[in-house]
Amino acid sequence: MSESPRTVTLPGAVHTLPFSPALVWRDLVFVSGQVGKHPQTGEFEEGIEAQTRQTLENVKALVEAAGSTLKNTLRMTIYMTDMQNEFAAMNSVFREYFSDALPARTTAGISHLAKPGLKIEIDLVAFKNHSVPCCR
Repeated sequence: MSESPRTVTLPGAVHTLPFSPALVWRDLVFVSGQVGKHPQTGEFEEGIEAQTRQTLENVKALVEAAGSTLKNTLRMTIYMTDMQNEFAAMNSVFREYFSDALPARTTAGISHLAKPGLKIEIDLVAFKNHSVPCCR
């Protein structure tokens, strides 16, 4: 019998879309695309730095709830609505979270995200720490 993926959510987070915020399957953590919205209020700030920071905080919270850490990130994709003007600012915040263990990464410029004003979306795959308890 094969092990089924486990859904990871954050307590108190508002999630109404038809997908799991994150899944754990065996030793892997798959985090769905997260944006710079506060998980409880749904509010977001306008600047790329603030949205990048909140997006990475959202990703970090899901990865940790799954029993891992950001340093275990293997692969990530970053989608930006204004890569030409905001790439350097995004990377500056990114370096606050990823300084030593840099994941494989793709950054793509896109025309828009699901809600007007959102500037960034990030998804990732990480491996799970065996010493950190996971969601149940």
